[in-house]
Amino acid sequence: MLSVPPLTDFTNRFERLELKFLIDEGQVDRVRRRIESTCLPDPHGRGRGAYTISSLYLDSPSLAFHRAKERGDPDRLKLRVRTYSEDSRATLEMKRRRSNVIDKTRAVVDRERVEGTATGLLPAPDRRHADFFESFSRVVATVGALPTLHVRYEREAYESLVDDYARVTFDRQIRVARADDWSLRPNPDAWSRFSDHWGQDRATPPVVMEIKCHSSIPGWVTDLIRSEHLVQTSFSKYSAGIHVTNWSVGGLRQPSRTVRALA
Repeated sequence: MLSVPPLTDFTNRFERLELKFLIDEGQVDRVRRRIESTCLPDPHGRGRGAYTISSLYLDSPSLAFHRAKERGDPDRLKLRVRTYSEDSRATLEMKRRRSNVIDKTRAVVDRERVEGTATGLLPAPDRRHADFFESFSRVVATVGALPTLHVRYEREAYESLVDDYARVTFDRQIRVARADDWSLRPNPDAWSRFSDHWGQDRATPPVVMEIKCHSSIPGWVTDLIRSEHLVQTSFSKYSAGIHVTNWSVGGLRQPSRTVRALA
């Protein structure tokens, strides 16, 4: 049976640094070896701390959140509904990015309550989380946010043994599908795979590596970045997916570009 991160009734808010890199499988192997004395595989995953992540992203009809990313706005927001299996409960998330600093707030709801809770048509499932759900639904109403894009990928995750919080993750097999309703189970035939859109300059699709930590970067992370000559990227699975699926706004289609061009 697939093991997934435990989802209990909670509201969780935290602030962290988040660094992204695009690397090849050879670098993944080297990074694994370098962190083996510092990190262990995520205990909630299978094998090398692996599990599937599915997200339903919400955006305005004019794709305001996507356009903020395209402009490079230093302060931008994302709304999404995240699940970890076909029958897991759902997590509503508000993710605000200020440069490299991420402020994420989230809470768990039953699948059948996602639309009503996100839009404010249903009362908060738990009074302890009422402030978060009210904030989420207020943003949805303010921008007219609707289900826009499904993003799914396989994550391999490692947790630091020597820090209060630090994680290294590798994301592969990224696929996207347009969302036309609040269903968390898109048509299996609707997926578009990033591996088909990287362009001809790569023999194999890169791996999206993320390093997440509290406000100060641990020394072993700095050493890792320096030794592997890692180059930070602002790559966004959501915004790349908008182009891959050729979303249209007001009759104007978003230009279809290789994922490589969006990195």
